[in-house]
Amino acid sequence: MIERDGSLCAPFDGLATRVRFADLRTIGFTSSVFGEGTSTIALGTALSLASLGPTPVLLVDANWLQPSLTSDAGAASGRGLAEVLRGQAELSEVVVPTGRPRLTFLAAGDTTEGRPPLGALPSLLDRAQTCFGSIVVDLPPALVGEAMVLPWAASLQQLFIVVRSGLTPLALARRAVEEISVERPQVVLNWVS
Repeated sequence: MIERDGSLCAPFDGLATRVRFADLRTIGFTSSVFGEGTSTIALGTALSLASLGPTPVLLVDANWLQPSLTSDAGAASGRGLAEVLRGQAELSEVVVPTGRPRLTFLAAGDTTEGRPPLGALPSLLDRAQTCFGSIVVDLPPALVGEAMVLPWAASLQQLFIVVRSGLTPLALARRAVEEISVERPQVVLNWVS
């Protein structure tokens, strides 16, 4: 994901530039099924947005089915998004700096109590936008976690659907777009040769 000279790869920078140009402050990434590279695209986009500056970026792991960003960050046992949505923690108490300038992370939190209530998403995003210029959300696949993706899709300015080139059947990608029924879904084609 990172070049030898420390710069981010061009595909993430291109997507981040388009997000900035469109003045999108809250974006999310989903797919139709697991294995599309959604978490990698969300992470790469957040890193690029942070490197482009000047405002801070919040990367949110909302993939409660497979919270790989949380696991990779070593934050699987900590509090996070789930506790904020349940009213058990404040956002400022659970976000963690990443060691990268302008990039902060919000782990998935404890999901053993079941799916957190998602009715508080709009107010959570409003509060987060007072501290962060961009919010990037990693979501579960739409066809597996539809009940988790739909509230986010309604609350975010833009939802991107990641489709892995040569792997995802077109019918599944179309079905994911139909299931989440957002007005302007954007497709990110991943693993293009």
